[in-house]
Amino acid sequence: MELYIVRHGQSVAQTGTEMSDPPLTETGLLQARLTGQALQNVSFDLVYASHLTRAIRTAAAILAYQQSPPALNVLPELAECGSRDFVCDLEAIRALYPDMHIAADRCRPFDSDADRAAFCLEQCVYRNAYEGPLNIVSPTGDGELRLNDKNVLIVCHGVFNAHLIGQLVHFPFDRNVIVSQHNACINRFSLFTVNGVRRLRFKSFNSVAHLPEDLLT
Repeated sequence: MELYIVRHGQSVAQTGTEMSDPPLTETGLLQARLTGQALQNVSFDLVYASHLTRAIRTAAAILAYQQSPPALNVLPELAECGSRDFVCDLEAIRALYPDMHIAADRCRPFDSDADRAAFCLEQCVYRNAYEGPLNIVSPTGDGELRLNDKNVLIVCHGVFNAHLIGQLVHFPFDRNVIVSQHNACINRFSLFTVNGVRRLRFKSFNSVAHLPEDLLT
């Protein structure tokens, strides 16, 4: 399975406008569209985003470049740290994207953001990577490699991306350590098994090759 974790485009909060659910700026919308163009040849099977406007609009912009776009699964647990009690406006989201699948309308309670990240990885990543038949098989020097051909996209937020990535690579995230990610960056992983053991390949981090320098934020 190929996993893409994308940070949302620039939001108005990053330009000094304080609000509870800040939308994308014009720069953020352009960043999202360029990310969609960069990923248009990746046929996504599953797409997840937090319930916050900046994540939903970034995911929708990416899906606009898909030939056969899948449903957009909104998972509030993917929200930025500190936003987990935010109640999303389901009717407004459905009006904008009538084909969207809404996974939930409120985050489940968790003792920590690490626990919440573990839940999201199980829901969005591990089930899709390892449950069901792994139908592509090839021998390697380490043994038999198995994987499926799914492509999964997660669009959420800088700090929570750090939690997800840290758990994927077994390097727990510490909020005192800054994990810099540009808006609309792409993080990429491959998930597979070797002799039945779950394995992961870390392919890219904070990739912004698809953005011109004047759009790096």
